This record gives sequence, C-alpha cells and structure tokens, in this order.
Amino acid sequence: MPNPLMDHFRLRPISEPDIDQVVENAGGKRAHPDADRRKQLGADYVLGNCVIELKALDDEGLAKPERQAKLAALFRPLNSDKPVVVLDRGSLPSSEQRNFDRILEGPIKTAISKARKQLKQSRLEHEETMTSIIWFINNGYTALDHDALLKLIAHRVRNDTNEVDGVIVSGCYFHSDSFDSFFLWPFEYVPINLDKNFPESDDLHRAWNDLADRSMTALMQQAPGKQEVKGPVVDTQFDIDNVTYVKPAPPIGGKSEFFRNGRPRLNSTGITTSPPVGLVFGDLSFGQWTTFHENLPNEQWLRTNHEDWKLGRADAAKQATDRQIFISIPVNWDAWVKWVGQSRDHQHLTTHHYATHIFQERISVLLNEAKDIDGVKTLPNRYMLIVTEEIGQDKGNDISHAAIVVENSDGTQDFEEIFSNQRLFHEYAMMLGCAHAIARDVEVVRWHKNKTYAWI
Repeated sequence: MPNPLMDHFRLRPISEPDIDQVVENAGGKRAHPDADRRKQLGADYVLGNCVIELKALDDEGLAKPERQAKLAALFRPLNSDKPVVVLDRGSLPSSEQRNFDRILEGPIKTAISKARKQLKQSRLEHEETMTSIIWFINNGYTALDHDALLKLIAHRVRNDTNEVDGVIVSGCYFHSDSFDSFFLWPFEYVPINLDKNFPESDDLHRAWNDLADRSMTALMQQAPGKQEVKGPVVDTQFDIDNVTYVKPAPPIGGKSEFFRNGRPRLNSTGITTSPPVGLVFGDLSFGQWTTFHENLPNEQWLRTNHEDWKLGRADAAKQATDRQIFISIPVNWDAWVKWVGQSRDHQHLTTHHYATHIFQERISVLLNEAKDIDGVKTLPNRYMLIVTEEIGQDKGNDISHAAIVVENSDGTQDFEEIFSNQRLFHEYAMMLGCAHAIARDVEVVRWHKNKTYAWI
C-alpha cells in the first residue's frame, strides 16, 4: 500500500554482493567460486570453521492468496461482527497462536529445507568446517518485525533439523512519518547447537555495521526519490469477503515532537468534508399545521391536509440510512416567522429549511462541547459515548461504536447501543453520533479513542 506521506527516502534492498563484501571484511570467502557452473548446490560462504548459507526473504509473505485465506479462516470466527480485523497474534488463544506461526513461517520453512541440503553438501567439500549456519536477511517480509522473525526462525530450525548449528537474522527496517525517519539494521546470532562455536560472529557483526554505515551515507548523499524500490514499513492488509484484514506497521518510537496532534495518517475513504449525517424533517403538529396553512394557504409544500403531511413525513423517514438518519424537529409558527424575517431569501423557505438550520446549530454545539471521557472527572446522568478504535496508518480502517449511557445512582450503568462496529474514523463517527444524540434528545457527548492498534 503506497503512502504518499512517507515517500521521502527509498532504499535499495540488500543484495548478495553486499553480503559478499561483509563476509570478506570479516575474513571469510565464497564457499564455491564456481557456484554458477556447479551441478550440486552448495552453501554461500566459509568463515573460519563455519559454512554459511544466505537466505533472503524478498517477498511479502502476506501477499500470497493461500496464506491470506488461512489467516482469514483463523481470525474471522473470533471477530465475526467486525468489518476490519487486526492480525494480532496476541489476540488468539494459545492453540491458535501456534497455527498463526505455522501460516506465517511458510517461506522460512522452505528456506530452511533448501539450506539444510546446501550446508550438508558444502561441509562434505570443506572438510575443515565444523559448524553450519543459515543467515536470513529480511528484505521484504515486512509483516514480520525483527523480533517476531527471529523467534519464528529459531523455533522452525530447532524443530525441522539437527543439522543446523546456528542462525543469523538481520535486515534493514525503515520507518517514517514524513518528518522523522528511523533506520534499524539489526543483526543477531542465535546458537542452536550449543556444542558448536561461532567465534567469528563478532567480526561479522562489525562488518555488517560497516555496511549499514556505508549504505546510510550513500542514501543521504542521493536526491530524495532517486533511490530504489524499498520504501518505509507500512501496514499490510488484504480483503476477503468484504472484510479487511490488517497487520499494522510497528510503532516507530515515542510520540512525535513535530506532529503535536499525532503522526499524519492516510485517509483512503476520500472523505475530506463533513458528510450529510441527518435527513432532517421540519415536523408540524396538527395545531401548528393548521396555523401554517391558514397563513400560507397557497404553499404547496404544506400539502392539502395534516394527514397528507404525515404521509410525507413517513415517506421521508423511509429514505434514511445507517449513515444518514431521520431526524424530526418540531417547528412552530412564531419561531419560523422570526427566522424567515432574518433570512435574505425568505420567499422560498420551508419548515424543512428551518429545521435544518436548527439541526446545524445543535450539532455544532454538541461537537464543540464534546470531551474525551478520560479527561473529565464527573459525568452527567445521561450522555452519548462514541468510541473509535484507531487501526494502523489508515483512517479508512478505523472502527467506531456509539451508545447512550445512563449513570445510575447505585454506581451501575445502563447502555443503549446506537451503532456498533461501523467502519468510521473518529471525526465521521462524531458527526453521526451527534446526529443520533439530537434525534434522541441527548444533550452531552463524550468520546474515547482506543489506541491499542494505533500508529504512534
């Protein structure tokens, strides 16, 4: 998912020639200089008494449709009502967490199976070697951060083979919010067989850090946008059966000192102005309709009689949707006449225009006076509570809920659900929630943002 907010730098993926230089700087060499002419596949490097096979994870593992289908089947039963599901391993029962790992480690398992054979072949040819190591470089599997990848690889190696003595896991991770940029170059060696030593790991680590320094220097010397294809880490997501599944990008540090109101987020909804959330009807009681009709006998918008007027009200109510609710606002003659007298185009104003004016005034007051519930000490007896779950970098994946809350004298609360699990970002949810508040004569609005999966 491209993100124009974070497109300042672009990195070149780590290549095999890069690692050739790292290994050489650490005192190692190619295991088979004639590798392109060999029938028997071998490992890549010899360093000290160790044979090392390099495996680069270049593809995004969650881009595979079969893997997406398995993840959807795993998470959907636990999130049956949600239009957006977060692929959070920690939200699963322990038994399902193991299934989650099996799904994501597919490319890792394949790489280990191939590496095991290559290492065995090179050990036969380099009789002085004693230790077999697989070196994983994460170039493209961004759905897994370094710690998660390290854990999966170590677990898989321990379970799949006893012919690998250790693993190295490294990569370059670029995080950006368009102002702050963070580059992480982790390198970790994990011994699998504790009887086998890898004394050159420190030398290899230093050579890796030298590669990082050279790469970052070269990056800073190039013009923005001229680098190659690897951009910052972003959310990974896919859609199955009208449900979006999201693996949020990991946090990039503490709160931004530049973006005081939070780091900028995408808004894939395309909604940039306040959407119409109310289908407003200026309602007239029988007495008020009679007064209007006596004073305005030729106005067709009043219809022929009050029963016909009520039919019009029923027809209008049928046009309402979940996102544009029907709101009936009572109108009286005196207030309408006063408002019309203050208007410029009073020749064409109806009770519906007046009711829309009243609605806009009320929703503006509710929005302006709405407060974060976490920041208030006392609560009214009755209020509208609007909760938004912020999910990742895109507002289009946020989920919102609203309920009328009644605070009872015994300390308990009663909840009347207004809407739930709606794909609405905070500002849109506030507009819709306030419209519901007006429709139900609720005079106070409180809100809360659940940032469990927010991009911070």
